[in-house]
Amino acid sequence: MKKKNPVKNFILYSGLTAAAMAGINQYIFSSAVSKNALSTDRDFYFNWKLGKVFYTKEGSGSPLLLIHELDTMSCDIEWKKIKKRLIKNHTVYTIDLLGCGRSEKPNFTYTNFLYVQLITDFIKQIIGDPCDVVSSGSASSLLLMSAMYRCQLFNKVIFINPEELSETYQIPEKQEKFLRNLIQLPILGTLLYNMMHSRFMIGRKLKYDGFYQPAHVQDFDIQAFHEASHLGNYRVKYLYGSLKANYVQIPVVNALQKLSCPICILGGTGEARIEQTIRDYKKINASIKSQLIADTTHYPHMENPEKTAAFIEAFL
Repeated sequence: MKKKNPVKNFILYSGLTAAAMAGINQYIFSSAVSKNALSTDRDFYFNWKLGKVFYTKEGSGSPLLLIHELDTMSCDIEWKKIKKRLIKNHTVYTIDLLGCGRSEKPNFTYTNFLYVQLITDFIKQIIGDPCDVVSSGSASSLLLMSAMYRCQLFNKVIFINPEELSETYQIPEKQEKFLRNLIQLPILGTLLYNMMHSRFMIGRKLKYDGFYQPAHVQDFDIQAFHEASHLGNYRVKYLYGSLKANYVQIPVVNALQKLSCPICILGGTGEARIEQTIRDYKKINASIKSQLIADTTHYPHMENPEKTAAFIEAFL
């Protein structure tokens, strides 16, 4: 009787396990984008120096740029409901940030200054004139640094539920770098990414962190965010790794002090620590205006687009 060779068995079972995980990953990516929730007949691409960037342009009037949250599940779909109201008085541009949604997802380290270059280049080359800009969530630091770097391109800026100032001071540590390296692994890292971006996890995040009333989250919202987090196959995890390792964070206090254009902060009353965050921003720059939108949390522009649009119009 032949003796079992443990090394051969280990190699065999490891190969079968890797093949199974690769098959699962491919199925997840294929099924996540099968419904084409993000398809539109009004889309364009900005051939930027580091990759193609998806954007839309609708309406007429003064230019207004809407920048979604910097998150691998986010894209311009955030603005779908509110955009219908804003295009009545503005030429509204939305953009899928590089690494997100329908834009390209290059394999490199994503940083704050990379997005500063993207935003300012987009305004110069596509919009062509100074404009008003609204950002969502963690994109606030991108907008803030962009407005300081090229102030002549910005008229007024609005932050919706911006990051706490303390969050912008986070730097890459050993633990965060290890997590990024783990996510970068070809098969296991991709599976971990897919687990963290499953339809269940995204739905839970929207219902309990994004919306004041979980019942307001529509199935389409979950499907669209789920699809956005899987477009581009495994390449979607490169931005995720940079975010988890804090490579995109940058202290913004100095920029906030120097920023000369009018600033407004809109916050959802259900957003954690939003009142303290607004106070902290106003301590740095006393000219900042603010307004809380009742019965909304992280995405007031999705949960109550009418009132959010009204506040935006009033400030502009």
